[in-house]
Amino acid sequence: MSTRQNHWLTEKRIRSYSYIFLGVFVFTILYKFYGGNGNFDPEGHPIGSDFTSFYATAKLISQGQAASAYDFMKHFMAEKEVVGNQLQIYFSFSYPPTFMLILAPFAYLSYQSAFLIWIALTLSFYLFMISKIAKWKEAILLALAFPAVFWTIEHGQNALLTTGLLAGGLYYLERKPLLSGMLIGLLTFKPHLGILIPFALLAGGHWRVFIAAAITTIVLAAISWLVFGTDVWIAFFQSMAETNSTLNEGRVPFFKMQSLYAGLRNAGVSIEISYIIHTIFALFTAASVIWIWLKDVDQRIKKASLCVGTVLMSPFMLSYDLTLLAVAIAYLADYSIKKNFQAALINLLCIIWASPFIITILSMYIKLPWIPVLLSIFLYQMIILSLQQNQADIKLND
Repeated sequence: MSTRQNHWLTEKRIRSYSYIFLGVFVFTILYKFYGGNGNFDPEGHPIGSDFTSFYATAKLISQGQAASAYDFMKHFMAEKEVVGNQLQIYFSFSYPPTFMLILAPFAYLSYQSAFLIWIALTLSFYLFMISKIAKWKEAILLALAFPAVFWTIEHGQNALLTTGLLAGGLYYLERKPLLSGMLIGLLTFKPHLGILIPFALLAGGHWRVFIAAAITTIVLAAISWLVFGTDVWIAFFQSMAETNSTLNEGRVPFFKMQSLYAGLRNAGVSIEISYIIHTIFALFTAASVIWIWLKDVDQRIKKASLCVGTVLMSPFMLSYDLTLLAVAIAYLADYSIKKNFQAALINLLCIIWASPFIITILSMYIKLPWIPVLLSIFLYQMIILSLQQNQADIKLND
């Protein structure tokens, strides 16, 4: 990575800051893994917390009871069976049955082995796809030390997988449209992340990618239906009301969610008003991203804007989902360094990179929607970059 000599962010500082973050993360993870008792960390929480839900679902699938994953009581009992009866917190399973196709093989491993393999596979996939986007040597180190990656590993969540799929879908967009569409189609196991993607693909004229993604989604749904049966899909749709109630009522703490809706709810605003404000905000976000995708601008700006827009759209975006921002950072850092170095943009990228660590903690004490405000500035910067490039092209043509 080459930076201007007069910029404060030198290669040495990049490595130093990354190693500091990594050191803290590794120490914390090892403490939780080895300092506890059995499947529980020293604080009494299950190792990989949310992975408890995934593993219990895999066990239910192996027992021919896949539909029970959507029955909160039966699923909670399955979680207790796999990690221990001292489990006090329920980790619900709110994913469509297509995700079960990925989880099913883990039932044949022990809990800790399954957790370690899950993290190893998804982390490797994530790093591989980021390395495709940003080929400078510090990129992998920055991607690995990105604070949202720590949240994902600590929770045993799937954000490394979703980030890898989005990164791959965007990287192969022009190179291999069929593969790009398949990767985007696989991403539909987390539907709220795909609200904006179809509109961006259509705005950018990527019809083959759009069709491939749609076919992949249909095929996945059909396979899950054939494998698990109709009852599983019925149970999934019936559980959605309870899932929404859980999120709306704050049973998942609002400070752990990084959307405008959650920020407003965390500040005491009513459900109805929060939804109205968030919807208006989401429409402006969608319009901004679609406008960028309609313009003849650098593909890196377009792809970064879609990643940011994806994070801003859903009212239920948790801290670990901020891992998606790694793709936007990689694209815009590559753009700034190789095409048109801008110190202000690099400074903003540094703030975005550190934000999952700083703002997640800050939200616990100062109840404001920090991430939506910061990412709105980020998206605005991409609009400015698009306008600057259009003006430069006009002058060149003149």
